[in-house]
Amino acid sequence: MKKLIYAAAFTLAISSTIPVFAKSPNDAKVTHLGNSAAIPDNAQAYDANHKFDVHIQGKAVSELMIELPEDVKITEGIEVNNKSGEEISATVSINGKKATIVFSEPVKPGTSLSIQMQGVLTPIYANTWHYSVSAKKVGFKEEIPLGLARVNTYSG
Repeated sequence: MKKLIYAAAFTLAISSTIPVFAKSPNDAKVTHLGNSAAIPDNAQAYDANHKFDVHIQGKAVSELMIELPEDVKITEGIEVNNKSGEEISATVSINGKKATIVFSEPVKPGTSLSIQMQGVLTPIYANTWHYSVSAKKVGFKEEIPLGLARVNTYSG
């Protein structure tokens, strides 16, 4: 019985030190990735679009960096829109396996962005593609990793 009480007290102490995540991921207090998709999601489609959302929180974001998976090429550039579908002014450069998006003005907290990589060429087999995404925030010198945008394709 004594062990059970200690275990319960330990569990309660540990769980109370872990910050509670927001009710919805969109309510989080840190910049994070959202939904992702391939349009069309057929792995054999020529010039598909891969997209993912970035929800800006905390401090404004001045740049986004995307590491492209092996064997993936973007042939028609990257477009950035806000939730209303309005294009966000940015300079996009793709150097080898890294795409960099530099915003004309820092993107303010509370903004949701849709990143659309257009004309994506992948091998014709079905796969799950992971794009490593990081950001530069105003006032920070280093890139801050945001995670992996996961895009699934299927053969059909």
